Order: sequence, then C-alpha cells, then structure tokens
Amino acid sequence: MSTTVLQGYDLIDGQGTPQRHNVDIVIEGDTVREIRPSEAESTGMLVIPGLINNHTHGTAYGPLFPSGHEGLRGEQVRANLDRHLVEGTTTVLCVDGFALPAEETHPINVKLASCNTPACLEAATIADGGGLTEANRAFTARQAIAAGAVALGEIGAGHTLGGGGASYMYIPAEIEKRTGVTITPRQANALKIAVLGRHISASAFDRDAVAEALQQAGLVGKLSVEDVREIVSGIVLPAFDVALRGIAEAADLAGRLDVPVLVHNAAASMTQVAAVAATGVRLIAGHSNHSSFDLREALEHAERLKEMGAIVDVSTLDTFGARRLTTGPELLFALFEAGLVDTISTDYAGGHHDPILLAIDRATKAGVVSLPAAIAMATANVADAIPGLAPRRGRVVPGAIADLVVTDPGNLDNVRMVMIGGKIVARDGAVV
Repeated sequence: MSTTVLQGYDLIDGQGTPQRHNVDIVIEGDTVREIRPSEAESTGMLVIPGLINNHTHGTAYGPLFPSGHEGLRGEQVRANLDRHLVEGTTTVLCVDGFALPAEETHPINVKLASCNTPACLEAATIADGGGLTEANRAFTARQAIAAGAVALGEIGAGHTLGGGGASYMYIPAEIEKRTGVTITPRQANALKIAVLGRHISASAFDRDAVAEALQQAGLVGKLSVEDVREIVSGIVLPAFDVALRGIAEAADLAGRLDVPVLVHNAAASMTQVAAVAATGVRLIAGHSNHSSFDLREALEHAERLKEMGAIVDVSTLDTFGARRLTTGPELLFALFEAGLVDTISTDYAGGHHDPILLAIDRATKAGVVSLPAAIAMATANVADAIPGLAPRRGRVVPGAIADLVVTDPGNLDNVRMVMIGGKIVARDGAVV
C-alpha cells in the first residue's frame, strides 16, 4: 500500500475545531492514517477536506432541472464536473431529480437525488418536460432510492415555482421568440415580480410596475402590459400549485423512505417549506438566501426552520461574479452573521455559480463567520445532513477517506491541489 505524506501544512479538519499549524498528514492508500506535528518548514498552505456540495445541477447525465428540461450534452456535464473539481469540490449531489443511475467515470464522487413523485412529475411535464423519456417518467423516487439515490430533491425549483429558472430561462426565451429582443435575467425577473410579486400570486399584478419594467427592458412598443401579464402568467402559474403540492408529497415519501428531502426554499414556497419542517422529516431548506426573500423575511424564516430542526442551506449562486440575478451578498452575509447557516452549496445560477471557497473567503474576510465554522458548513455538516452522500468523507481525521484540498489561506478560492481517495486529481486549476 502506497504512503504519501503532506509535510508542513496548516489544517482545518472540517469539524469546526480551531486551525492547526504546521502538521504532517500521513495517507496510506485512500485513507488518512495520522496527523502529527511537522518537523519540516511550513509551506504556508492550508489543507481542508474536499468540499461536499449538496445542491448542483448539470452534473449527471439525464434531464436537466426538476422541470425535466432537455439534458446537457455529455461533454458539458463533464465540464461542469471539472469546474467543481478544480474549485475544491470532491463530492456532488445532483438534484436535477429525473436522472437514471449511470456509471460515472469522473474523479468526483457523484450521487443522485430524485424528484420523481407524481406531483413533481406532473409539474415538470406542465412547465417543460422536454428531456423526459418514458424511462425517466417510469423510474420512481422509491426505485431511485433503492438503486442508490441518497435523498429526494430538488423538490420544487425555480423552473416550476416561478423562481430564478423562470427568470433566466423560460421568460427571456418566450420574449425573444415573440419580439426578437434579448432581455437579461434581471429584466425578466423585474417583469415577473411586477406581474406576480415575490410570493407568486395573480393578485399581485401591478400595472404601473409592469410598464416601468417594460421600459427598462427596452420592450415598449413591442409588448403591451397585457402581453407581459399573459406571457409571465402563462409560464409560471400552470405548474405552480402542482409544484407546491409536490413539496408535501415528497416530504411524506422521504419520511417513509428514511432519507432527507431537499426543497426549493424561496419566498413563493416558504409557507409550504415551514409546514413540512413542522412534520419532523429530515428537511434541507435549499438556497435559504434566495433573491426573492427580503432580508428580514429570510432571517425570520430561517430561524423558524432551525427551531423546527430543519437544515438551513445557503447557496453561492452568482453572488460575487456574474450577478445576473443576485445583486450582492447581503442576504448571505446576514444569515452567516445570525448563526443560522448549516450547509453551503452552489446551486446552478444558470451555469454561473460562484465557487464555495470564494464565498467562504469573502464571508470570513467580512467577519460574518469564522473560517473553521464555514469550512464545516461545506464538509462535515453536509456529510452529516445526508448520511448516504459522503460516508467517511468531509473530515481530515485518522480513518477518513483522503479527500483533501490544498489552498492559499490568503485567497481560499486559489486552489492549488485536490486529492480524492489519496490520489491527486487536480492541480493549479486543471484536472490531472
């Protein structure tokens, strides 16, 4: 059995414990065997556990999103996995929800969640369903769990519940089809909110706000206020109530199957999410910093969920980079500072997600969370929240699988090396 020794590194072990300085990490085969004080000169670099990302899309072969959209090409799936890997992620949970079990040859540990319950399938079919084959439709959530899926999820989604998926995908596509004008996700989001409000209700229609959003999007003279009302309502509302019903349905099934359920947590679904949390099922409230929340609402809702035993997840989204939908880190930082965050994921953000380590770097420099606590939110906390996702992973301790990341403590997203099972799989931003 081969032995590898990482000499002279600082270590954050993923358990929320204080950072250790200048240690050697002894790896035998795929396992961490010993951590000892180093006699070597310090490298100045930091070792952390490989990140465990519980909310990804486009990381498995099959229909995309819980709306059953046409799946990505194989090379794009592999590129998405490569990107997660060089960002320091060694385990992903794909929550597209309708993928069939498949042999994965990528170094990343890929696990599936299922959303194939009757109501969720109905919502997907109404909203899109363009990538659903008969095999996808027939493969139930119960069968998926028996075949190795580790959770139910994502239950509800921006694509079926009037969230970001509608704003960056379906609404712009329909407007371009009708007018030839390309609008941004943020412009589409403004139109959506003007028609249906943050909580998605036909009664929220605001004619003046729609007129203003039309002007800001450069659509005056191309679409009327009533045209926009018809487009947005026709995209969002048909699947909405069905998708909400799917949250309770999936939570009930998750309880009977004894697996966690990961749900779309946003302003439009918060009442149903809280009702499910009250049942005591193992609930992961996805992206609890969703841009549809206002700040006070997000904090109060997350606090209520935690009181009921739910796991509060936040996602990086496109908070620091593209900002096509997310305007900034205020919600994310407020949830960190209030001590309400359990886990950190990326979500998809239309393919523009920010790295988890970038978000941690910015949050710790802002002083809203400690570095050991934040690393735990992306490693051990996730492994504990979803027991089947990453056994013996998420901690750098003797006996754990040697999924390790070496990074620059001054710029955490500057990942130098990634190991999975004791083997180097990425170095300096490139897959080995």
